[in-house]
Amino acid sequence: MEPATLRLAAVVASSEDAIVTETLDGAIETWNRSAERLFGYTAAEIIGKPIELIVPPEVRASGENSSLQVQRGQSARHFETMGLTKDGRRVPISVSLSAVIAPEGNLIGTSRIIRDISQQRTLEREAVRLAAIVNSSEDAIVSKDLNGIVQTWNPAAERMFGYTSDEIIGRPIRLIIPADRQSEEDQVLATIRAGRAVEHFETVRQRKDGTLIDISLTVSPVRARDGTIIGASKIARDVTEQRRLLRRVEEAGRAKDEFLAMLSHELRTPLNAVLGYTRMLRDGRYTDDRRDQVIEIIERNARILSQLVSDVLDVSSIVTGKIRLSLQECDIASPLRAAVDIVRPSADVKGVALRVTVPQDPVPGLCDADRMQQVFWNLLSNAVKFTPRGGVVEAALTVQPATTSITVTDTGIGIRPEYLPFLFQRFWQADHVNARMVGGLGLGLALVKYFVELHGGTISASSQGEGRGSSFMVMLPREES
Repeated sequence: MEPATLRLAAVVASSEDAIVTETLDGAIETWNRSAERLFGYTAAEIIGKPIELIVPPEVRASGENSSLQVQRGQSARHFETMGLTKDGRRVPISVSLSAVIAPEGNLIGTSRIIRDISQQRTLEREAVRLAAIVNSSEDAIVSKDLNGIVQTWNPAAERMFGYTSDEIIGRPIRLIIPADRQSEEDQVLATIRAGRAVEHFETVRQRKDGTLIDISLTVSPVRARDGTIIGASKIARDVTEQRRLLRRVEEAGRAKDEFLAMLSHELRTPLNAVLGYTRMLRDGRYTDDRRDQVIEIIERNARILSQLVSDVLDVSSIVTGKIRLSLQECDIASPLRAAVDIVRPSADVKGVALRVTVPQDPVPGLCDADRMQQVFWNLLSNAVKFTPRGGVVEAALTVQPATTSITVTDTGIGIRPEYLPFLFQRFWQADHVNARMVGGLGLGLALVKYFVELHGGTISASSQGEGRGSSFMVMLPREES
C-alpha cells in the first residue's frame, strides 16, 4: 500500500469524527473507531449492513438523511439530524454527506463525516435557559469588562435604572454610580481582578433621571475557559421598600418603647397618690376634717387611672376592629351637657370659667350617647387642662340645615401652626414639656376623631398660635326628616 494511502487510512482511523462510507446500494463499506464509539456497533457487526441501521425511522421517512441527492450529482450536503445507536438511543448529530469518486471518475458511493453534537445541543439549551432566567429575573443582572464597560444589561436593569440596553451597553457602569460613591467602583474592580467576589454589598445607585435607589449588590468574576478573569457579573436588587419597611419597624419599636415608658409614668403617678393616701388614711394620720379632702384626692386619681386604662382599651379595640357603635335616636345636646357637668368641678378648682351654649329645644339625631359624651369630655377636659387660671372655655352647639356643629374654644396656651396636622395621631402630643406637666398619653384626640368619623362626621382644629387659645369643631350630619 502506498504511503499516501497509509497516511489517509491513519487519519480516518484516528479522527474524532465518525467517518462512514457506503456503496451505491446503501451498504456500509467502511466504519472507523469514532463510529464505533458513537453508535455502539463494531466494524465487524455493521460493515455490509444497510446505512438505515443508524437512521431513526422518523428520519428515514422524511428522506432528509438520504444519499440519493448526492448520488444524482448534487454537491455535498451539510445538515443536523438524529442518529440511532445500537442500544436504541437517539443522538443529535451533524452530518457532512458527499460523493465518493473513483480515480477514473466514476461515482462509487457516498461518505459521511458524522459529529456528535450532544454537548453542543446541551450547551445551547443551557444558554437559552440561562438567557430566559436572566431576561425574566426581577433582579438587575449586568456584566462588564475589567475596565467597567457594560457588556450585557437585562430587562430588570432597564426597569431599575431607566437606561435601555442600547443606551448603556458599551458605556461605563459609572453612569449609574453617584458622584460621591465613584470610589466604590475602583474597589469592586480591584477585588474582581484579584479573583474575589463582592458579597451582598448594600449601597446607593443613580437612575437615568437622577433619582437615587437603595440596592443590594453581588459582584462575581467572569472567567474565560482557561480561567483568565475577563470581566464581572453584577446582580443588583432594589431594597428601597425593604429599607423603608425596616425603618418603619424601627420607628414602631421606638414608638412602642416611648409609649410603654409614658404609660408607666402616667399610671404610676396617680397610682402612687392612691396608694399613699390610702395608707395614710389606714394609719389614722388624718382627722375627720381632712378625710373628705383626702378621699376626694383618691377618687380624682382613681378616675385618672380609669380613664387612662379606658383610652388604652379603646385604642386596642379600634386596632383590632372590635369597637362598635350603638346608634339610637338622641338629643345631641344631652351628651354635651353631661360632659360639661363632669368637667366643671375640675374647671372650678383650677379657676377656669366654663360656659356652654345650647338651643333650648332638643337637637334630634342618631348617636351613641356614651361615645359622644366621651368625645365632648375629651375636648372639654383638654381645653381646661391647657387653659391657665382665669381663662375661659366655651362650648357651643349650633344647628344648620344639614349639620349640627359643636365648637369647643379656649383661651389657653394655643397650638403652633406646624403642629395642627398631627393633633389627631395616636400617642402624639403637641408640646412634650406641657404634656409632661399636665399628663396624658396622647390618645384622647385620636379617639375623638375615630368616634366622630364613625358617626359620619368630621373634626377640625384651629389656633392663632402659641398663647392665643385654640378651637375644635365637630360637624355631625343631621338626621333626615
